[in-house]
Amino acid sequence: MERRKFLKYSSATLTAPFLFQGHWIKAEAAQPAADLLGSFNTGRKLVLIQLDGGNDGLNMVIPTSQYDNLANARRNILVDKAQILKLTDETGLNPAMPDLTNLYKEGKVQIIQGVGYPNPNLSHFRSKDILLSASDAKTIISSGWMGRLFGKQYHGFPVGFPNAQQPHPISLTIGSTSSAASQDDSANFGTVLKSLSSTYVNNAPNGGYPDSPFGKELRFINNVMEQTEGYLAVIKAAAASAKNLSSKYPAAGSNSLADQLKLVANLIAGGLQTQLYVVSLGGWDTHSLQVTSESSKITGAHPTLLSKLSVAISAFQDDLKLLKKEEEVMGFVYTEFGRRIKSNDSLGTDHGTTWPGIVFGSSVNPGLIGNNPVIPVVVSKTDNLAMQYDFRSIYSGIYKQWFGLNDVDVNQLLGASFPEIQVVAKSTAINNAISLQTGNLKIYPNPVQEHATLSFESDGSRSQIRIYSMSGQLVKAMEGQQYPTGIQEMQFQLGNLRSGNYVLVLRQKAKVSEIKFSVIK
Repeated sequence: MERRKFLKYSSATLTAPFLFQGHWIKAEAAQPAADLLGSFNTGRKLVLIQLDGGNDGLNMVIPTSQYDNLANARRNILVDKAQILKLTDETGLNPAMPDLTNLYKEGKVQIIQGVGYPNPNLSHFRSKDILLSASDAKTIISSGWMGRLFGKQYHGFPVGFPNAQQPHPISLTIGSTSSAASQDDSANFGTVLKSLSSTYVNNAPNGGYPDSPFGKELRFINNVMEQTEGYLAVIKAAAASAKNLSSKYPAAGSNSLADQLKLVANLIAGGLQTQLYVVSLGGWDTHSLQVTSESSKITGAHPTLLSKLSVAISAFQDDLKLLKKEEEVMGFVYTEFGRRIKSNDSLGTDHGTTWPGIVFGSSVNPGLIGNNPVIPVVVSKTDNLAMQYDFRSIYSGIYKQWFGLNDVDVNQLLGASFPEIQVVAKSTAINNAISLQTGNLKIYPNPVQEHATLSFESDGSRSQIRIYSMSGQLVKAMEGQQYPTGIQEMQFQLGNLRSGNYVLVLRQKAKVSEIKFSVIK
């Protein structure tokens, strides 16, 4: 195995630029982490739940206001209207989901209708790539939306990790393969946990390594395995130091998602400071036998899956509450695509476009976001639901409101600006996008033609200056210098920038200031 290929799927640090959303972005390896991402809140945790296969959102979040037309399109699988669990006067949940309905009524669930992206791809593999990388339909990105964030925050990973400052895994996947969401351009920040009984065996002959290319590769792989074992010890210690308290979990082995979330709650309660947990539930590719029969539509493959999802989230949230950890955790449920409006003749549904997203936790902005889809009187086999919200608007909300990133960081991570959905209640949201300081930071003349003067108040620490386009692309960086305390002025040339609007960001210790300016030619 080539070390370069191994790095992509395990851990390492490269600094080559990569093309993202039409922009070349380069990781600045020479800069310490705090200089790259100064507002990231490391105390908050995100749980991603992937519904693997493509969820039939119309059989989960049912537009009762459109029931008659929906019945024309999918009468053989649609549950009776009287059985639908009411959310609002126009919308309800499948009767298999009473636990999630109760959680919604408690104000701990947000449902976002019509989630998707322009020109959707209906391939399982490509759709997952798009969702996990936050790319558009035409752009292939090798990094994940959370991996890029971690790449900015934890410079140098995996070299020197775990360490005294970061002894815990940064991202943890419960399963067998590390999530692509944790992939940076040069390293995967995910640790995979299949069980708590994993052991490591050094494959080096007699404890040494041959002086050859093979020996160097073997040393590198063994170092990564040792790192994994180092994390495993911390994980085991966390699991042993706390116990689950909720009685709502089903019997072990009967609901794989509940088993995964039970372990996540146990680890969080035990003090594990991992920031991203990834779990999944498969079986959602329901082309046939989605329900048992036309006369029994509340049983079958899809109602069973919906019940497992509902029970697992409810038990997990109850556990976090009893463990006094619910304020630290937020969850997001997603799938790679939805299903068609019209059912097929096999009591199933085929690959479609948009889907309902679920955000849950005690800190969410609760309720139903978006409108019920309009279902035509006559629906063809190829008709799909219209997109209401780009999935990257959810990511933008999570970045800003949950993790506290500012606009510049978010635009750079996503490669463009997306209107954020208010996923977190405003009382608990962290929004540094509006709290960045301008202080005595000035740039003149503004607009700029060729040269500009920057005036700022130095606190005596090392100051670093970055200029970004409004899409978040880094266009100019000035190496950090230490200036005397007080008002400082410096001149620099900006004539090489294209006409347009820009943001100048000044970082000094923990203080971040920004100012917008324009360039005209």
